[in-house]
Amino acid sequence: MRRVLAAFGLPSPREVHPAGGTASPKWLAASAQWRFVVRVRPAEFAGEDSIRFDHAVLQRLGEAGLPVPVPSVRPDGSTWVRLGGSVYEVLSWIEGRPFEEGDKEAICAVGSFLGRFHSALGDNIPPGKAGQLREDHPDSLSPYLVRLRELASCEDYRRQLGEVARQIVYVRQRLDRELYRFLPHCVIHGDVHPGNVRFCAHRVAAVYDFDYLGVQARARDVSDGLISFASRRSAPLVTDDIRSLTQPFFPDLDYCRLLLRGYQDLVPLADIEWDALSLLMRSRWIQMRLRGSRKVPEDEKVGFVLDRFFEVVDWLDYRGSTFFDELRSGL
Repeated sequence: MRRVLAAFGLPSPREVHPAGGTASPKWLAASAQWRFVVRVRPAEFAGEDSIRFDHAVLQRLGEAGLPVPVPSVRPDGSTWVRLGGSVYEVLSWIEGRPFEEGDKEAICAVGSFLGRFHSALGDNIPPGKAGQLREDHPDSLSPYLVRLRELASCEDYRRQLGEVARQIVYVRQRLDRELYRFLPHCVIHGDVHPGNVRFCAHRVAAVYDFDYLGVQARARDVSDGLISFASRRSAPLVTDDIRSLTQPFFPDLDYCRLLLRGYQDLVPLADIEWDALSLLMRSRWIQMRLRGSRKVPEDEKVGFVLDRFFEVVDWLDYRGSTFFDELRSGL
């Protein structure tokens, strides 16, 4: 830690605390005068082009007044350092409290924040992540099934994994071949959930973890917001627990209207985006379970993926179309 801070021209901290999260290690380092987040970049996002893109976007968003962490600059002008085989970044610390489920003003504020975020850069997009697949693209998800099938211990598990595979095919055919490239694109956050958003007096006070920044369909962030902040679950969300973050969700009509009103005050959804919301939710749900299985022990992966998986699929199949018609008409 001292070596990292020294590389950024910062003295040794008075205290260091783990900063939570389910992916990359990060710490809050503090002295009497300053507070910073010291973070290890995940290996898949440690390429120089990706870092330059992320840090350029964060700098511009900060200049536009959005509550995002700004990367610290080293004496040589760079914004990261490689030590011991890892890439470290030092980001400004922003205070905030966790999301309280059912906080209607906060739900609306998430929509407003996303509208500001999607509007901030316009067409002025830095280079660095062109052509990057989104995290929930079928090509990114299918390889997980290969390993899961190897781990499946009974015929029922193998049958259910076959159904998951068919869901991926459905998303590929309906979303990726027919809709996705026609959706309005911009720089999106790409990982909107309560573990990455903090609040103060019902407004968004801080947004963290920008590894999935990229030029993608803006409706992906909207769909993530509806899943994470405007849906009901059987248990409260625990943001450092992957099982809690990936439990089944069921969108709530009133909460979804609040979030979308906040968003559409700034960025009205196009007709094609309304058509895509249900498919984006389905794609994200598959991703939540398949990618999330990386974070559980080997012998628990199959059970983790399949636990109540088809409850959300059934809701989307039998309730989704009517729900989004009602949601749109109510706005």
